[in-house]
Amino acid sequence: MKRIIIAFLLFVSVFSAKGERSGKEVYLDIMQKAVEAYSPQRIRQYADRVSSEGVTEHGFALLTSNVGIMVSRGRMPQMKDTFIELMDICAREVPIALEKNRGKGEIGNDFAVRQLVTCLLEVEKSGLFPQEKTLSWRKAFTGMKAEDIYSVQPEPGDGTARNWCIYGAASECARVMAGMGGDKEYVDRYLTDQLRFFDANGMYMDPGCPMLYDLVARQQYMLSLRLGYDGPSRDRIVETLMRSAASTLMMQSVTGEIPYGGRSNQFLFNETILASVFEWYASRMEADGDHVAARRFKGAAMRAVSSLDYWFSQEGLRHVKNRYPIDSGYGCERYAYFDKYMVGLASNAYVAYLLADDSIEPDMRLPAASTFVTGPDFHRIMMNAGGYTVEFDINPEKKYDSAGIGRIEKAGASPVVALASPCPVSQKPSYHLDIENPEGGLALAPLWDRYEVVKARKGKVILTDGKSLWKCRLSRRGLSMSLTGDGPVVLTIPALAYDGETRTNVTCSGKELEIMFRGDRCRYSTNGTFTDTGLEYGSRNGHLRRYEARGVKRLKVKVQIDHNRI
Repeated sequence: MKRIIIAFLLFVSVFSAKGERSGKEVYLDIMQKAVEAYSPQRIRQYADRVSSEGVTEHGFALLTSNVGIMVSRGRMPQMKDTFIELMDICAREVPIALEKNRGKGEIGNDFAVRQLVTCLLEVEKSGLFPQEKTLSWRKAFTGMKAEDIYSVQPEPGDGTARNWCIYGAASECARVMAGMGGDKEYVDRYLTDQLRFFDANGMYMDPGCPMLYDLVARQQYMLSLRLGYDGPSRDRIVETLMRSAASTLMMQSVTGEIPYGGRSNQFLFNETILASVFEWYASRMEADGDHVAARRFKGAAMRAVSSLDYWFSQEGLRHVKNRYPIDSGYGCERYAYFDKYMVGLASNAYVAYLLADDSIEPDMRLPAASTFVTGPDFHRIMMNAGGYTVEFDINPEKKYDSAGIGRIEKAGASPVVALASPCPVSQKPSYHLDIENPEGGLALAPLWDRYEVVKARKGKVILTDGKSLWKCRLSRRGLSMSLTGDGPVVLTIPALAYDGETRTNVTCSGKELEIMFRGDRCRYSTNGTFTDTGLEYGSRNGHLRRYEARGVKRLKVKVQIDHNRI
């Protein structure tokens, strides 16, 4: 599918011209919030389990590293002795984890080694720890051999893309840079080989092409460059990364978030990954002398950071974007539990910290009036205009998503008041729900089996199933839709019912449907008739109730979001 990039129109100042949140310290603030979400008792139980069983996943090493960075930065001095104990466990267990526990878990050294190495550099720099202790840790991580510690090592030319081996390459980059061993040939092997999996738009195609894993792969390439990679593929890597620069701005929602959909989506760490990617682009643009673009990308990084404020402002921090109890697993894949994915928020904030350039002042005006159509493997359309974002999926991965509009958000309003992510088609989705969904999934969409793009341009998208036309126009007045066909026409409308803590106030009359949630309002109006089907579905964000708008031959529906109208 041909990519369409529309020139940006800029409007609406969100932060001050000085960019009051542009400093690198904001990333350390996020790290501290994430680490403090772990109670001393939880850390104690985690340490006892890993000390007894060994390393079977990477969350423990990431937690250890982030505690160490916080202590080294003078932020959590009371955790110094705890960090020493945690790092001792990592130094003992990480080098033997793959051999000891192969088949018992993910291991995840691919993710963990880089974090442990960069943490140790912070620890050594701080001078807060006995030299004999830091030398023992350095010796443990220096003595490792790449082939013995990483889980995913495909042969060059293997047809299976998987981002893990890129993480492993970045970890080896960190070891080389820090003088802790490291295999330069290993780094070049995987950074070069995995370039095969980038599409024409510069997006990385992990299996299923989830939106997050494009970003994490790019992030690890960016980090490898920051850590000193200068192998024969360096120029190709930079060219590949730069192909996706402009489109990444259009992929970001007006609320600052990554696109919805696929694996590991709707977690708080998603936006620290996005911020780190934008920080690299900002630094690159600045180095190339394009100061206007550098400020724009820096502003996008700050929008990603500010998107977390909505979740940080609520009592009891969660790692996923709902309000279910921490250990309920609601909205999470089996691997996406709190102990691993909350600390991912901190770990990726640290990557953003490493990539950030504080000399760049952010341009905080929202990029608007843009439409981006991905390649067919990602099957997405992102439309931004008038302070709104609308995202379409025209060929969804059924265990995660549904066809149609899976997101409509407005800057300044709750990201979930209208729709942040859809309900999966599959009745056995790849993440945990507390209800069984009715058949067919749920998004803002016609009752179609297939979707084809007729037109996608600034503020306007037209789709067809071969028989009917669905026209969508976006502006500061909201989303206006018309659906035309030979007979009765229907749009399904998801309405947030419950986020795990709060029930919404939903009113439905013949011509209007209104959802009130935490001071925000989402209002639908139609020339047809709204009906309540009585069906309730689960998404990652909570329960959505299915309403339908019905008309004869031509149906019009308008969506508007208002902030703090109560």
